Amino acid sequence: MSTDTDPERIIGEFYSEFPYPWHAERLTAPDDPGLYPALLAQELGDFTHRRIPRDARVWVPGCGVNQALIVALRFPDAQVVGSDVSADSLELCRTAARQVGADNLTLREEGISDTAHRDAFDYVVCTGVIHHHPDPGLLLGRLAAALRPAGVLELMVYNAHHRREITSFQEALRLLGCAGDLAAAKRLAGALNRPSALTRQLREDLGEPEEQFADTWLNPCERNFTVHTLDRLAAAAGLALEAPCATPLAAGLGLDDWCPPFADGQLARRAEALDDVDRWRLTQALTVDRSPLLWFYLRRRDNPWPLLGERDRDELFLESVVAPVTARERVWLRGRSGGYRPLDRTLPLLPGPAARTDLHEAADGRRTVRELTASWPEPPSGDALRRLRLGLTVPAAPYLRAATAG
Repeated sequence: MSTDTDPERIIGEFYSEFPYPWHAERLTAPDDPGLYPALLAQELGDFTHRRIPRDARVWVPGCGVNQALIVALRFPDAQVVGSDVSADSLELCRTAARQVGADNLTLREEGISDTAHRDAFDYVVCTGVIHHHPDPGLLLGRLAAALRPAGVLELMVYNAHHRREITSFQEALRLLGCAGDLAAAKRLAGALNRPSALTRQLREDLGEPEEQFADTWLNPCERNFTVHTLDRLAAAAGLALEAPCATPLAAGLGLDDWCPPFADGQLARRAEALDDVDRWRLTQALTVDRSPLLWFYLRRRDNPWPLLGERDRDELFLESVVAPVTARERVWLRGRSGGYRPLDRTLPLLPGPAARTDLHEAADGRRTVRELTASWPEPPSGDALRRLRLGLTVPAAPYLRAATAG
């Protein structure tokens, strides 16, 4: 590791030594360039599909190997800029982009603190990045400045309740004089002989590839957050939390449900009366290590679009005329040699067994969700309605699209 004291350069060197996440095993691109701009707008409550332009300017800072390429394929009419401090990660991304023909992607070797973008981007995607800097507020300020007034920032930072064992292990390595030493970390992990949550988690991870183990346990700089501290950090940057972002990663881990975890009717009504941020704080406080990933959409405080609450978005969903998504996906699979090869056919976007397929099958482009669900034994409301919306109409669940948009 270099003696460079610039935090972003140190992180760049770390990920050059331990490039992670690796290349995605599967890449996809819709045959409808307007699909993902529409789905992103829907997740934010805009069922008219005007919030995100198809030809958006998009920035993916800290893009690593995959993230900018995934965004460029989903938004083919957009101009996407990916930036990272790791030259090795950028070269891997550049090679993959050539293989799949993502010619709307530009890659730059730079850290977030090196940039001076102002009012430049409609959509900024920064996930798993600013928590690796000793001053995450500095980086968030750069992201806020880069947003256009009506722009959207997608941000993920570490949840403090998920990192207790990891930060304890890193402290132990520092005390032993072994910070950043992969061999010493694995030796210590294997030598622990007292049952604990830390020992159990380390033993589960010892068999993982070195890059994955290092990313989890050895990162040279880490900050973590609660909903409250993230909200305060955002406010200091002139931003506001707008909505949780539904992601396949969170769903796969079972860390995706922001509904308060109790079935008492009186308490549920009290929770529903809270504003969104306080309700998310409540859910995090009650679910602790099983609380959702801190993956949110943020907006500038001077954004001209109305700031909708979750109840507002649910109501707009109920009043929307919806139809099944008819777009198909082109698919590339990563071969054993490391390159991507395309499938010889496109694939439909169909909901899995966890989604409410009865609504998907009934959607006809003429009736609203309220009309489609009126005959159900229990028409959806509250948390059930929210889960229905997020399970069918967002980028992570691209199955229903509002048919009323021009």
